[in-house]
Amino acid sequence: MRKLCLLAAFAVFAVQVMTAGGDNTQAVEPGIDTMPPVLTMQSLPCGVREFTATETRNIPDPPRATPNERDQVERGIQSIRLALDPQAQNIKLTLINPTTFPKDPKVTSATFQVALIDASKGGSCVVEVRDWNNNLTTRQITIGAATPTLSAAAINVGLIKVGQNGQGTLTVTNNTGAPLVITSITLANGTRFAVTAGGGSVTIPAGGTHTIAFSYTPIIGSEAGDSDVLTVATACGDVTCALSGTGGVSRISTTPALTFDETRADYEDCTPTGPTEITITNTGNVDMNITGWTFNNAEFYAAAGAPSKPVAVVAGASVTINVCFKRATLGVATGNVTFANDATDGADNVTSLNGNITTGVEDEMGKTARVWFDAANEQIVFTTVRVNSPVFVHDINGRVLASSTVSDAGSFRINTSAWNNGVVVITYSDENGQRTRTLSIVR
Repeated sequence: MRKLCLLAAFAVFAVQVMTAGGDNTQAVEPGIDTMPPVLTMQSLPCGVREFTATETRNIPDPPRATPNERDQVERGIQSIRLALDPQAQNIKLTLINPTTFPKDPKVTSATFQVALIDASKGGSCVVEVRDWNNNLTTRQITIGAATPTLSAAAINVGLIKVGQNGQGTLTVTNNTGAPLVITSITLANGTRFAVTAGGGSVTIPAGGTHTIAFSYTPIIGSEAGDSDVLTVATACGDVTCALSGTGGVSRISTTPALTFDETRADYEDCTPTGPTEITITNTGNVDMNITGWTFNNAEFYAAAGAPSKPVAVVAGASVTINVCFKRATLGVATGNVTFANDATDGADNVTSLNGNITTGVEDEMGKTARVWFDAANEQIVFTTVRVNSPVFVHDINGRVLASSTVSDAGSFRINTSAWNNGVVVITYSDENGQRTRTLSIVR
């Protein structure tokens, strides 16, 4: 009987532990707990990782009403936190259920989430889950940026001629382990650029991609360039791509007017005053062609050696056309020449022409020299020129073709058989002094 009493007293002592102060006792739970909490994880949209921590590995299961000394009895979850070392980078932890962990009643299952603070950047951390027996489970976590990535931050479709459409594509990549929903695809302006395919709401599978197609339609005012911003909106954050392009514009600019001051009738004048030729300039940024020209007065016409049609004019360049005037009677002549072209802006394509004849042929005979081209004999013929005076013949580029001294005032000739067709400039003297005239060599 005495032995039974001693055993009972020892059993009571075994389940009571005195505190340091000696005034409180704490029951010691029977059995042992050597197993740390178990963690399972699933990936949610926007890079969120949802974890479930459990403390349910009892052996036997369920535990005995009074566990044996070596029975495995889970003590319950004590804490869930981010480790201090290494320190978490761009990561936050949120307790879902429950949010507190008492020892009694013990918590055997808890749900929590780990997510990025800034979804546009990646993050990393170590999660610590501890039970009330100080068994610790850790999990290292690395999460990539949750916002989608674009194949380009900026796209320039280049130089597109007005009247044509530029095309481009942009690829959106879902970097997360869960589906990503694009809620909208928009353009800031939407005037010159337009989404042509892949717009609207769409779901991109985990690790998948989505392609957006767009077009660029320039106008004449697009010569200085157009820009827009394409925005892809998602619940995980928005991403943008800068779009740009330049309109290809060809623009014609012609010499406004030519004036001829030849005062003698029936004389070909190919050297107008002021501008001596028509200059046609392409002030745009793409090439153009002069496809033809039309004179509305036959007294004005293109000089010999004019370029063959069509005439290509590259961006920023110019070409010249020489014009001649010849009228048989006294009076003023007016007209214009219109240049057909394929320029985007082809409006400035007309040159006004003016000429005036004040002296007839008979008035000039005897004192004014006459100069003409004798095609049959391949000669320039001079009459009534001053004897012993010099005569010079140049091409329109200033190169000397011939120089001589008049030996016979009545009739003087210069051979042209070695010259090409074209306009020449002749300097000579008559009773009125030195004169300069142009003459067309046409065979």
